[in-house]
Amino acid sequence: MKHNMMLKFFAGVLALALSAQCFISCSDEPDLDNYYTFTGQMVSDYLDSKPETYSEFTSILRRSGLYGMMATYGTYTCFAPTNDAVDSYLRQHGLSSVDELTKEECDTISWNHIIQETYFTTDLSDGNISTPNMNNRFLTFSCDSDALAGGNVMYFINMSSKIVVRDDSVENGVVHTLDRVIQPSSAYLPELMLEDKAIDLFTSALTLTGLNDSLYEYLDPNYTIGRDSVYKGQPFHRTGATYMMYYPETRQKRFTVFAETDNVFREAGINDLDDLKAYAKQIYDEMYPADAGLYDQDWTNRKNPLNRFIAYHMLPYYGAINDFTISESGIDYKTTCAMPNLIDCTDWYTTMMPGTIMKMSSPSEGLFINRKGVAARAQVRGVKVYTPTEMKSVHDQAMAEAGYDADTLNQQAINGIYHYIDQVLTYNTTTRDVVFNDRIRWDVVTMSTEFLNAGARGNTDGQHLMGFKQVEGWDFHGINPTLALRERGVWMATYSDAVDLIGQFDVSFKLPPVPANTYEIRFGYGAGNDRGVVQIYFGEKDNMQPMGLPIDFRIWGGDPSIGWVADTDDEEENRAIDKAMHNRGYMKDMDSWNQGGSNNLRANNGKYRKILTTQALDPNKEYWLRIKLVIENAEAELPINYFEFCPKSVYAGLTAEDTH
Repeated sequence: MKHNMMLKFFAGVLALALSAQCFISCSDEPDLDNYYTFTGQMVSDYLDSKPETYSEFTSILRRSGLYGMMATYGTYTCFAPTNDAVDSYLRQHGLSSVDELTKEECDTISWNHIIQETYFTTDLSDGNISTPNMNNRFLTFSCDSDALAGGNVMYFINMSSKIVVRDDSVENGVVHTLDRVIQPSSAYLPELMLEDKAIDLFTSALTLTGLNDSLYEYLDPNYTIGRDSVYKGQPFHRTGATYMMYYPETRQKRFTVFAETDNVFREAGINDLDDLKAYAKQIYDEMYPADAGLYDQDWTNRKNPLNRFIAYHMLPYYGAINDFTISESGIDYKTTCAMPNLIDCTDWYTTMMPGTIMKMSSPSEGLFINRKGVAARAQVRGVKVYTPTEMKSVHDQAMAEAGYDADTLNQQAINGIYHYIDQVLTYNTTTRDVVFNDRIRWDVVTMSTEFLNAGARGNTDGQHLMGFKQVEGWDFHGINPTLALRERGVWMATYSDAVDLIGQFDVSFKLPPVPANTYEIRFGYGAGNDRGVVQIYFGEKDNMQPMGLPIDFRIWGGDPSIGWVADTDDEEENRAIDKAMHNRGYMKDMDSWNQGGSNNLRANNGKYRKILTTQALDPNKEYWLRIKLVIENAEAELPINYFEFCPKSVYAGLTAEDTH
């Protein structure tokens, strides 16, 4: 055991070092020696100039019809496999020539290797490339260390295709050369996980509980959308500006699973399925004493302890390592906007275990599940989610220890993704009573699976929005407003995410199942002259009651009805101002987020939180919130930013609630 622990320690150190090296390498300014700029050359010209390396891939591009696109102006990333890579792919499929590939196979290969945005390796960090390829699949970028080349960093796509020449700049983008053809898995998530010998115990429990069956959904067969809405876009008028809005071509059901390796289980004293059953029973009999002993042998029952254990590892959202919190994508919001000395960037998600949620935090140490505290001041460490680089390192070590030959690892299924975690994950009393006994600030984009599963979150292109005509868990009450996920930018939305409603809107949506407690429920928003007057309702879906008088979102904070006054140098006076605002049903926005590196949100008289209601909530009930425009204005706009569920221990605790 001590030997395995030492191996695990050194593997962890190596993985962390590689992850850091990968991140640094992808963040530094590019080394000009790695670039070959061909003035006037397009991707097609570059490939044609080296037939000894790319002629077979070029042939595939020509047969697919994409060669012409590679000869036009645009912004492309082309991952070009070498002739040797293509030959290896052909042998793997029992073929001897590119000519034996069908037109459909050439299409798929071409689409898998082209992204319609330009990404140099200096733009990337450990995790998913934020734009999918032309096959609408996300590619994973990761690193490793080449021991045979002095420890130099190697870059990989989907953990197996090595970038042997990187960042060759051309007029219409960039070319990266690969030593292996990219082959995204066509397996469903549970099938892909069954191929991974490092997680045998977890997948055995997944199968026994029948929860693997819930991971086979993919495309909604009833979803239809016009081609113009998908490809040409529709004008979206907002705040005096016009944008183009595009709708998803398909409606996808996708999932994320967090899995312990067999080694992680063994370190916790769990060596087989019987041990895991006993462990789950110990945890969940304590959490749900009324169910103790009633469902112990009924593995598919949602109240069975093992079923609960596995279900808490599953999310009905697609989430790569860099999807879960604002700090992991595009612009570096963690240093630009967030104040990491005051907050860890966090988001909350509803799990597939009924009545439960999960907190994701990303301090500088990585991504953690159910962590409490800020940075090094964390009271509860939480469970770490491994990056793709770390995951590959842990996997390879596990295969070596078990005496298996090295094999390829692919965490991306056709309908989801799975991640390794470094400790056993449970929804236990510490999670419920300590971690979640805190202000739960819930970003609206994670209140429905729709936005993440469509890949809408994280868009940094200010001229292109993603629109939705139907949203899971939302009801438009027979009215079809324009609804789009706002582009991510350094503006005054907390975490830079919001859902925009335009029109005569009347929308309700299901709220997440927070732990049993009494909460002050707050709505974080920004005032604006183009907003509307809305009535908000709250309650169970068929019994929502109005929450006070209608709210006029056109009124700014200085209005006496809100009572916003700028902070002074006198903290006692500031607390008095806060109390007076609270008595009127309002609060200033947080002081832990800056708009574009300055302009603190707390100092913005157009950003605040409206206290909607104080209610005792039960996680076994479904609660809904309804927002109805009560004035006639077909062009009224309402950005929905975030909601807070603040427990009584925080808003009326022994110490005053912080301003973060």
